[in-house]
Amino acid sequence: MTTIAELVSAAGGLLHKRDLVALGASDRHLTVAVRSRTVRRPRRGWYSTWPRDDPRFVAVAVGGRLTGAAALHQLGAWSWRRPTITVSVPETASRLRRRPGVRVVWDPVELEGRGTTWSVDPRDALARAVVEAGSLEDAVILVDWARAAGIVTDDSDAAEVLARKRADAAGLVAWSDGGAESILESAAGTRLRRAGHHVVRQVPVGDTGKILDMLVDGVVGLETDGRAHHENRFDQDRLKDADIALVGHVPFRAGTIMVRDLWARTSAAVEALVTTAGGPRPASRVGNSCLPRVLGPRGRRTWRLAVPGRRTGQELPTRGTRVSDAGEARGMTVVGRTLGVP
Repeated sequence: MTTIAELVSAAGGLLHKRDLVALGASDRHLTVAVRSRTVRRPRRGWYSTWPRDDPRFVAVAVGGRLTGAAALHQLGAWSWRRPTITVSVPETASRLRRRPGVRVVWDPVELEGRGTTWSVDPRDALARAVVEAGSLEDAVILVDWARAAGIVTDDSDAAEVLARKRADAAGLVAWSDGGAESILESAAGTRLRRAGHHVVRQVPVGDTGKILDMLVDGVVGLETDGRAHHENRFDQDRLKDADIALVGHVPFRAGTIMVRDLWARTSAAVEALVTTAGGPRPASRVGNSCLPRVLGPRGRRTWRLAVPGRRTGQELPTRGTRVSDAGEARGMTVVGRTLGVP
């Protein structure tokens, strides 16, 4: 005989009593399951197999659903730290059970029609998460992840979602990249851009079939290596460095500690390599002038962007354009072969 716990687990860990009754459960079955602690009741009528400290359990116990970064974290969103539990409840909600350290926000009633029993729709969660992020970098990391995860598709779709809470957040589309494949790539790219470097992601390494994480100022081939994905790839990574050098770029690798904890030293090394390789000097860099300007904090927001204008073009060539031609057009000396961006 199938147990109540098995039925709830098969549904993802949360079921309402009416659904269990429809599956053949009786009041006696439910009482036995709760007393045996094989299931728990976060709220009247709801049965769960999640631990009591699970953010999803907490959200249902409060009387709402996860939203913002807390909801995205459950889906695997990139983040340097565990986000605060934020619970979305309808504007008409009442009889909430507040919990210490849990933030409650009131959302329009129409949001109830989207999402799951324990979370708002990921796109609605993203719109809130980016404007509540602790920094521009954290916001860009979330957008880069959302692109990689397919939460948003093209630039127009991303801009519509990001602007749901604050119009200026649509400018994150210009700061983010569909090519970022990890939190290390996302963070490093944003920091380099803010320092005035030009960054192009997912660049083909000649005709080898290999892809470079990012090309900095047209000369430094930067690879960001997380131990989990590169621990058994030592020889392959060294061969890739050789291929990067053979197409005329300077290879450089930065691991998790170098990006997360020792960025000042890492960025100084990138700067030195750009200079050594004959790349643009700080005073002469074209940088990323198409990026919306970052403004100071206001109210509860720690970052803001200037109202996004029309994006007229890229500072370096897009897919299929020869870098040497673009460099000559600007009076720049650029080494390497044909490059592309995602």
